[in-house]
Amino acid sequence: MKKKYLGLGKTKYSSSVCLIDQDQSVEMLLTERLNRKKNSGAWPELPLKSLNERLDRSNLIIAENRDVHHPMQIEDIQNGIFPFYDYLKKENLDFFTSRFNPHIAFISHHFCHASAALAISPFEKAVIIVMDGAGTEVNVEEYEECSVFLQDGVKLTPSFRQTIRFSKSHKHSQHSFGNRIGSAYEKASEFIFNSPNSSGKVMGLASFGKALPLKDYYDFMENLPWDLSFKKKSKQDWENTDHTLFKNIAATVQQALEDDYARIIAKIKELHPEYENLILTGGCALNCTNNAKILYQNLFRRIFVPPFPGDECIGFGLAHALKFKEHPESWQPLLFENQSAYFGAQSSVPTDHEIEKHFSSNEFKLEKHQDITKVTAQLLCEGQTVAWFQGRSESGPRALGNRSILSRPDIPGLKDRLNSDVKFRESFRPYGCSALYEKAHLYFDVEEGFNNPYMSYAIKVRPEFKTTLKEVSHIDETSRMQTVRAGQNDRFYKLINEFGQKSGLYCLLNTSLNVMDEPILETVADARRFMEKTPIEYLIIGDFVIKKINN
Repeated sequence: MKKKYLGLGKTKYSSSVCLIDQDQSVEMLLTERLNRKKNSGAWPELPLKSLNERLDRSNLIIAENRDVHHPMQIEDIQNGIFPFYDYLKKENLDFFTSRFNPHIAFISHHFCHASAALAISPFEKAVIIVMDGAGTEVNVEEYEECSVFLQDGVKLTPSFRQTIRFSKSHKHSQHSFGNRIGSAYEKASEFIFNSPNSSGKVMGLASFGKALPLKDYYDFMENLPWDLSFKKKSKQDWENTDHTLFKNIAATVQQALEDDYARIIAKIKELHPEYENLILTGGCALNCTNNAKILYQNLFRRIFVPPFPGDECIGFGLAHALKFKEHPESWQPLLFENQSAYFGAQSSVPTDHEIEKHFSSNEFKLEKHQDITKVTAQLLCEGQTVAWFQGRSESGPRALGNRSILSRPDIPGLKDRLNSDVKFRESFRPYGCSALYEKAHLYFDVEEGFNNPYMSYAIKVRPEFKTTLKEVSHIDETSRMQTVRAGQNDRFYKLINEFGQKSGLYCLLNTSLNVMDEPILETVADARRFMEKTPIEYLIIGDFVIKKINN
């Protein structure tokens, strides 16, 4: 009987479960997509229940990870607050905790990140850099912060590691500060946006500020005026706050992150000059501004960033680490032309029955089409902004063509309208752009044949397209762009190509199908709720065009 491999990412944020089935199919379920709480670190009860019918326990190999702490430590704490273990037994979930199942393996946090990258690596040989806020404890009160692995085929060999320590603040009793950039970036996010999970916003805001001197991360955070930090929640409250200090703090930690990576990469090239390929992962690899600067340094021949470098990949990495340990011969590089990020639940694929069930009402008009990309391209050419819901959901934090809000990118004022009326985001935040792989070099400062399937870099817009692509450009004249190839997402590729043939512009504004502070949509029911709360008039779901009536 073939084995199944189950990864339990019991992380503080973005918990997940990944199942590699007997037929080698991969399914990755994020807790946030099921409980609708962005970045949810809830114990992964809902993903496990969703997979329950396929979890034959007689041939199931399981591994788990949290981040700083062992999962059982946190589960014991939960059990001291309420009868957590009794609840797991009642729900028949006690098999999925090492408190009751000693056969569950533990794998370190950064090895999980590296294994997730390895699973879809396009390279036979590469250096993998894992950097985040903090990982597994390696010594007493000393945790992973940056780990470097050498990838040779399926083999991962540790090269070097730097760790982080946390110290209680002397001035601000409610805070502890670390001595590395990953933690400092999270604390800056907390200072500016009242959330440690807003690092992407910090990156965007950094372009508006001026970097301050930063010699010691602990001292920098210790000496910030925390009484001036943003303590509210709403977008309106943030917009009404003076941003000068916030912009400068953002610029400071962004510059520090870039400097830290530059130092580490220089060290890698000195130690391992024979490695020509680089993979960036861990939460810090979501920083597409820094990724682009590394790209433009040309120290490596090719660079790859997975679609889910943050903690949402931990379950995925665990399951693949188990599989590769038992079957190393199963690994092979996943070439750029075949890259895919659509590991969402099989149940996330919209069916005609579900679509008709949720949208057959007086509020919507349903039309099924033989050529949905042609019809959608015409709507986009006419200036419509559409919700695009296709196939299995993306497994990372970015819209990559299955759960997207799309619009033609050359409509003046589009960014401001989307931020204020649709996404309800802060006004400074930019939007991404998806371009055909064959055409991307015409619009952006990259060579022909450049691969960026997961929106991993903020790339300079070419001067001749600055006006045309203003609505998908940031203040620094970069765009978080995506290259789309037919083998990666055939329907999305056809849509952009059809739009290009009609408009002469082979790219689209692409942002995630959600509103601020909510995760990307997962189900048809989510799509119905989204259409009810936003002014978007058209939803393209499966082969259906759904139009609001009396919008």
